[in-house]
Amino acid sequence: MKLFINFSFIVITIVLFGCASTSKATIDKSDAAKTFNKNPELGVVYVYRPGRAVGAATQTQIKINGMDAGGTGPGTFFRWELPAGNYKFSCFTVESSAVVEVDVKAGEHYFLRQDERLGINGGRVTLKAVDEKTGMEAVKKYNLLVSTYDN
Repeated sequence: MKLFINFSFIVITIVLFGCASTSKATIDKSDAAKTFNKNPELGVVYVYRPGRAVGAATQTQIKINGMDAGGTGPGTFFRWELPAGNYKFSCFTVESSAVVEVDVKAGEHYFLRQDERLGINGGRVTLKAVDEKTGMEAVKKYNLLVSTYDN
């Protein structure tokens, strides 16, 4: 019984306090991304994941138009400057997936909020567009990630 209790404690600790391994950008780059400068020739898309204890040990993969862009952890965000056009942002876990299409226009900001909640066999993921004010306030609290996406 004591072994079961110790094992349970370790598993709960990892789930609640573990941290997904992600490639964080330098503090200077993260701070620069939080100035929210608009580019008159490109649209700027942010995908952020709030910092939550539940699901913290998991990294959730992001794709743009089917191409790998990297994985988010709690309290992180990506920033991409993209040419005008239609883009499909997707994220997925073992249990679920979510897709949001964005019609990117030059000189505009777009914010997508990604959440992950525990499910029966893994995490359930959501991805939804939020307004600029909400997105900016959230991103200010998080750390920029290095993306693998090359447009």
